Amino acid sequence: MMRSLAVLAAVFSLNAQAQLSHGGEPYGWGAPAGHFEPAPATTLPAIDPSAEASAMASDVPGGFRYGEQRMVPVDILANGLWQDVPGGGRICRYTVTSPGAAMLSVQFDEFDLPVGGKVFVHDAARTTFLGAFTHENEQPTGDFATALIPGNVLTIEYQEPPGAADAQLHMASITHAWRNIFAQGPEVERDIDPGYQSSWCHTNVVCPIAEDWQDETRSVVLFLRPNGGACNGTLLNNTAQDGTPYVLIAHHCYQPTESQWIFYFNYQSPACIGDTGQTAQTLLGAVHRAGTYQGDFDLMELNDLPPASFGPYYAGWDRSGTPPQSGACISNPDTDVKKIAFYNTPATSVIADVTNAPSWQNYWYSGLSEASGAPLFDQNRRVVGHMVDGQQTCETLMTGTTDAAKFSANWDGPTPGTRMRDWLDPANTTMAMDGYDPNGLSPVAVRIRLKAMLEGPYVAGTGMMSTALNDSTFVPLTEPYTGLDYIHAGNGGGETTIQDVLNVGGVNEVVDWVVVELRDKNDGSAVLASRSAILRKNGTIVDADGTSAVTFSGLPADQYYVAVRHRNHLGIMTATARPLSSDASLLDLTDGSTPLLGGAAATKDIGGVRCMWSGDVNRDNVVRYTGTANDRDPIILGIGGAIPTSVVSGYAPEDINLDGEVKYTGTDNDRDPLLLNIGSLPTGQRVGTIP
Repeated sequence: MMRSLAVLAAVFSLNAQAQLSHGGEPYGWGAPAGHFEPAPATTLPAIDPSAEASAMASDVPGGFRYGEQRMVPVDILANGLWQDVPGGGRICRYTVTSPGAAMLSVQFDEFDLPVGGKVFVHDAARTTFLGAFTHENEQPTGDFATALIPGNVLTIEYQEPPGAADAQLHMASITHAWRNIFAQGPEVERDIDPGYQSSWCHTNVVCPIAEDWQDETRSVVLFLRPNGGACNGTLLNNTAQDGTPYVLIAHHCYQPTESQWIFYFNYQSPACIGDTGQTAQTLLGAVHRAGTYQGDFDLMELNDLPPASFGPYYAGWDRSGTPPQSGACISNPDTDVKKIAFYNTPATSVIADVTNAPSWQNYWYSGLSEASGAPLFDQNRRVVGHMVDGQQTCETLMTGTTDAAKFSANWDGPTPGTRMRDWLDPANTTMAMDGYDPNGLSPVAVRIRLKAMLEGPYVAGTGMMSTALNDSTFVPLTEPYTGLDYIHAGNGGGETTIQDVLNVGGVNEVVDWVVVELRDKNDGSAVLASRSAILRKNGTIVDADGTSAVTFSGLPADQYYVAVRHRNHLGIMTATARPLSSDASLLDLTDGSTPLLGGAAATKDIGGVRCMWSGDVNRDNVVRYTGTANDRDPIILGIGGAIPTSVVSGYAPEDINLDGEVKYTGTDNDRDPLLLNIGSLPTGQRVGTIP
């Protein structure tokens, strides 16, 4: 299976197509329905109207309901009607009928097509179709789902080219929509219109009162689940500001069918008065990253990046726990077009009545919220919560309350799977984050990719470093430099990683933490910003997530001296200021291509590889074997001081070769490198070249 940009679009009329299509149309498109031999079919029993009415009235748990999922397990290619077509190849068709449905969508649990194979889904009248879907629409999970088409009958058609390999096309279920949420007719083509409107006091997001909230509006998405449920979610920014498509939703909206959720972007009326809006901008599928029942939250990551044509905006957030003083909520109430509500009195801290989640409670003065998971923004237009409970109506919007699960309460937790910080701020140093518009001005940030080698763990025979520290599970999840009294500059310090990063093997296995500094182009001794980062086996230095370039938010593109430090090696720095920008520049500090301050003396040449000198145990920028502040005494003290042959295991600055053991004598001890690196006399010393 391949990971594809499964950009979906909703229903077109006549000969248009929905979802990301790859050319073509159903066989004989344009001919009347009666022109074709009837295909094998499954006709489901009618739904009990009383059961439908009961489900329609149930908004929680699970958010708003527009339909229900009906299981229809069918091997389409084994049970469908096959027929040859002129020019070679053949087609297979199968029909499903769900009496009383206003619309239908279909879910496949097996969707594996050969190159050239095409799948279409069309209505009974042959006026609307979805597709072609090809091998490019396949998901990593092997399943697939379609948007809704009107009517209570749909036909699945597979077009097989001559000589094609076998396909797998197995239908698992359909979604029977009780409500016709797509209006038909040329004047409202492809618009959702539930046939009823949400409460009369709602305000469309394009009305003048919402003029200052247009960016945040673009961060709010509506998603439909196969079970007929609908909720809102919010695209969130992260400290890397790289557009990773994280979406915050309410936990009571979650079901483990996320690979078949359809996310609608910009579903809103183009006018202040109106209840229809475009539904062409959609994406299929997501991955669950974190969530808890207690906090009623889940953080999802979309399978694909929203394309620029969607105009996505990644909302900012505030995890401080400070009560919001005023703000807004943006939602799709009852799957209506996007609306906005405002509050202007400070929120109070409560435990939500229904979900028991720590929440902000507030009263609206304009509009109201009727959508689970819709974001609550504060006065700084940052997300501080998401809707989980509400008792108000248009008549009681100033007296009825709304509860939004606190963003701050869900920031931390015992594991990455139960908290948001690992995904939105791996360093856990940012209290509040502004939004990010990938199609607007680039965020002020400098990114850099580095390569450096430490002499201590360097293995000349492989040209890489030993990962013995990590292999022994000694490398900490939190950077060690703050604890060693290194004072980070800028917004650095406190960076954390996750165990999955430390578990990576091969050339990208983690060796240890380092510090990267950016210094003033006019004064190389002035550190403007520093961040703790991950050093990998092959020498590459990456951010705490284990893959990204090291990012310095808030610094403009400019020239900077670049320095690298380690807790028991002498630091190194570029000889000149280097041009850096938001485009990650690569500086290789191991092969001489990037001149270093101090020239050849800045590093130790081991077989043509420039390695940072080991032995600065006390971090004073000098390697000494004897005398005041020498680096030998800490080693003997590190093993207890009494018996020189003792060995102490762990993560320690006295472990010069980073093998996970502090040794004073014997093979691979940590004392001999000191003597070798200061020259021929024990009284000698090696002074670092970094100011």
